[in-house]
Amino acid sequence: MDEDSENQIMGATYRAFCRHGYVDLSIQKIADEFEKGKSLIYYHFDDKEDLMLSFLDYMMEKAELEQKYNFPSEQIDLIIDKALGIEDEEQWKFQKAFQEFRVQAQHNEKFQEKFREADEAFLEEIRHIMDEIGAKNPEVAAEIFLSILEGSISRKVSTGDREGLEDLKEDIKMTVSHFFEEEGCL
Repeated sequence: MDEDSENQIMGATYRAFCRHGYVDLSIQKIADEFEKGKSLIYYHFDDKEDLMLSFLDYMMEKAELEQKYNFPSEQIDLIIDKALGIEDEEQWKFQKAFQEFRVQAQHNEKFQEKFREADEAFLEEIRHIMDEIGAKNPEVAAEIFLSILEGSISRKVSTGDREGLEDLKEDIKMTVSHFFEEEGCL
């Protein structure tokens, strides 16, 4: 598939995904967001599962590109902001849909494998950031950071509670900062 078609299909998938969530997402709803129609989507993808597996790869690549342009401490802020959808309604909608999608992996081995790959790549990136910032034990700091972040996302999304996200961000940073030699690294 050429890059332009891929970007257009993935953009339409993203918009439909945010609008409808995973369960209510269909190829038709993605096509409604896509100028070229459903037939081109089916030309490149067998079904919703096939498209969503590619969508996970696409989102992983996009996340990797976004993170490479920041200083390590700024990356932590960016990761938390994006994960919690702080001041970004579209990101909040994406997180809601993504949590719904993640639940589907419990019953789908292909999704489990993709989520495992994504989690391992994300965890490795966080380990690298923690090491650059000076964590005493980057592996443990990364695991705890990711666990706190995932738990916070799940809790906030499942309750629909967007109140206090900035305070939560600061609490996460304060908790993780205990893993650093110097005070105020985050």
